[in-house]
Amino acid sequence: MDFVKLLKISRFLDPFQGFSETKRYSEVRQDPLTGHSTRILDFPVREISRADLHLLIENSRRGCPFCPEVIDRVTPKFHPDLLCRERYSIGEALCVPNVFPYDENGAVCVMTKKHYVALDEFTPGIVADALKCCFEYLGDVIIRQPDMIYQSVNWNYMPLAGGSIIHPHLQITASSSPTNYYSDMLPALENYRKEHDSDYWGDLRKEEQRLGQRSIAAGKTMSWLVAFAPMGVFDILGVVHDAHVPADIDEETLKELVHGIVNVLRYIDSLNLNSLNMSLYFHMNNTLFTPHLRICPRVNIPPFDTSQVNYMKMLHNESLTIMRPEDICYGIKEHWHV
Repeated sequence: MDFVKLLKISRFLDPFQGFSETKRYSEVRQDPLTGHSTRILDFPVREISRADLHLLIENSRRGCPFCPEVIDRVTPKFHPDLLCRERYSIGEALCVPNVFPYDENGAVCVMTKKHYVALDEFTPGIVADALKCCFEYLGDVIIRQPDMIYQSVNWNYMPLAGGSIIHPHLQITASSSPTNYYSDMLPALENYRKEHDSDYWGDLRKEEQRLGQRSIAAGKTMSWLVAFAPMGVFDILGVVHDAHVPADIDEETLKELVHGIVNVLRYIDSLNLNSLNMSLYFHMNNTLFTPHLRICPRVNIPPFDTSQVNYMKMLHNESLTIMRPEDICYGIKEHWHV
């Protein structure tokens, strides 16, 4: 397995150094499976101040469809032709149809009755109940719609990450059409198996543990890594060891999955960041595709709250970051509670 990175050197005459020569260094890293590249830039890391979200949160309470006073009355129910239940619930988690779905099967899982939960306030119980609720929904979808093989549980936490409602909720999709992520991953996994006669995910876990630079933790059922070529500012990757579909996520695996998610949320909060995107991917018909999770924080760049998404990401499909994955691994290990 190759972890390819290309060192780039830019030279210019710096007016702040008497127009003497100055060099800037950057890296182009290639994902070890797909070859997709990410750029690690030599920019100064500015300290992020903790945002005051009080006004945003208070204003968002008005008209929230997920608060307990109105949720039963204003949220839809699943169609009986498609599913055996009108709604799915475990603990405080409630799964209902998405009124603005991205595909033929779209659902929303309201995670808790509480309108706002800060990143460091999510408990294992909140996350576990929400995920179990999602898995029950996905399990029923595949029974009546066996072609819905591309399944995922997703999270846009807070508006900066695309969340249009503050009240914590997950978005679940089950589709017969792959996203670009699946379309890139599946042929790459097939090619890796043909070239190496082995499983990519198992090899990735072993190699990262051997190198020790980006391996956060390895449990009995899951491994946690910092992605070598991140898809965002940084990219935490959780890989399930022995499962293929949501129904395979047993209590022990769920416990490790939830434990890792909560640790990542708390680490992101420690950096004064308050937004993230998360996806947990499943493929129902391909054992080469191991269920895995990615979490990327979202941030605006001070001092003008500049978007992290510029032309490189939007039009060249190239991620940029100023945070080295190896540094992130060192930092998150200090916050990782066993």
